[in-house]
Amino acid sequence: TVHALGGYPVEPCDIDVQVRHLHAVSAAVRLSTKPLFGYAIGSERMLDAIEVVRIGRGVDEKTLLKEPSITTVVNANSPLVYDKALLEGAIEMSEHNQPVIYTPFTLAGAMAPITVAGALVQQNAEALAGLAFHQCVNPGAPAIYGSFTSNVDMKSGSPAFGTPEYTQATIASGQLARKYKIPLRASNANASNAPDEQSVYESQMSLWACLLGQVNFILHGHGWIEGGLCASYEKVILDAEMSQMM
Repeated sequence: TVHALGGYPVEPCDIDVQVRHLHAVSAAVRLSTKPLFGYAIGSERMLDAIEVVRIGRGVDEKTLLKEPSITTVVNANSPLVYDKALLEGAIEMSEHNQPVIYTPFTLAGAMAPITVAGALVQQNAEALAGLAFHQCVNPGAPAIYGSFTSNVDMKSGSPAFGTPEYTQATIASGQLARKYKIPLRASNANASNAPDEQSVYESQMSLWACLLGQVNFILHGHGWIEGGLCASYEKVILDAEMSQMM
């Protein structure tokens, strides 16, 4: 049920941050046959990741330009801002004809309007801005519409996932992506602190939204808990089973 890497295998915090990305991406190339992921934090790191993938595949640059081999996510710094470093990385990806997933981080009640409709309007504006930027750099370069609209707990302010609002937003995002004829990314998200009943029913809500919204790329597919702050081996098994059933 896993078709692509969604990040580094691990974050090697014992390695200097200036070269950490080289170790992480090279490990992914050596230890996996899945499509790879690089972090678009500036042009240099993105170029390094693209080059490691090219070497790992054993192809020349012309072949790489014809065959998308690595992806990345560029999150909008909602509301209505894209960070300079991320756009620098996105420029390198677009110039090398590699896909970027432009995903607004719109949480209703925090950095987006409280209603699902209002949050979706903001998400759509931010996503289309990123996609248009991508095409300005290299017309025809592949890109993906990212949906990550959810809400926050209005008592604690903590992000909530796998909620009815998240489900509605993901399904509506599918309608928008199909209108624009662009592939859609969403997530198997939950906010539980443990691989328990809450994590399962929230993930089930998220997965149903992905299914009904005709999502093309599910990020955070396996092992995600506590709103993305932790990974769980037990949750990997649960998610794999749920994904197979759906």
